[in-house]
Amino acid sequence: MKKCLALTLALVLALGCTACGGGEKKETTAETTAESAAESVAESGETAAADSEYKATDIEYHSVAEIQKRGELRIATEATFAPYAFKDADGNIVGIEPSLVKAIADEMGVECVIDDMAFDSVLPSVQAGLDDVAFAALTPDAERQKSFTFTISYLSNGQMSLVRKEDVDKFKDESAMVAGVTMGAQKGSYQQKVADTLYPDCTGRYLETIPNVVMDLKAGNIDIAIMDYDNAYAYAQQNDDLETAFVVPMLDGDEPANCAASMKGNDDLTNYLNELIQKYIDDGSMQKWYEEAVELQISLSENE
Repeated sequence: MKKCLALTLALVLALGCTACGGGEKKETTAETTAESAAESVAESGETAAADSEYKATDIEYHSVAEIQKRGELRIATEATFAPYAFKDADGNIVGIEPSLVKAIADEMGVECVIDDMAFDSVLPSVQAGLDDVAFAALTPDAERQKSFTFTISYLSNGQMSLVRKEDVDKFKDESAMVAGVTMGAQKGSYQQKVADTLYPDCTGRYLETIPNVVMDLKAGNIDIAIMDYDNAYAYAQQNDDLETAFVVPMLDGDEPANCAASMKGNDDLTNYLNELIQKYIDDGSMQKWYEEAVELQISLSENE
């Protein structure tokens, strides 16, 4: 069973594990293989499962009561998505979402473990029962809602395009998105779907992480990048040679939203999270965490 779970995880993701919320920090090193990391996660998962009447693939295993019984809330994220989740100079996972999930874990009275992985592994990790919930600035479009239950939005300012400063006049609006333009976005993201749908005449070039997309833009490999508004704004603030261009619309039927995702039908955990998210929005905590994350991201760039 352990080997089977480990192999499944190894195929789905390569991750680093960071504990927060009062627990000791734990991280895999850069040299750790996906399979050895998966063995570690599988082992801890089996130990927890042995104390439960449910399997990790059962929705009930990821209920609030079971999480509190295990003493551990597992979060799937992708920590190259500043200001939502990224790493500081010491390699700690920081940002809006880590601040949010740490507060949630504290409210639950459990340790928070953040599993850092490739973006396209975040949702499969939740679906496989390896993590309780995904916090990765997820847009709950109709396709995703077929397979996952989403919380309310904790922060979203929509979508924005980012260009080199010398091209800002060229990309004043969407009319510039014609044949011959090469656009970039994070692979597997909602923004890739938007780019392909709204700008079919352009050539798409999609990379694994937002930092790679930004480097591609600076290197001249793409003409414009489509990303979350807060991504674009932060990178424009960090880089004198980049500037935000036009606002990118959502697809028909979709609203600007960044939400957490749990297993389809896990209303128990989702309702619990919704109450806390609304509380943090109302008391100003979300805005505070947002401002702190943006400030930290800019300071990291200035110190490079």
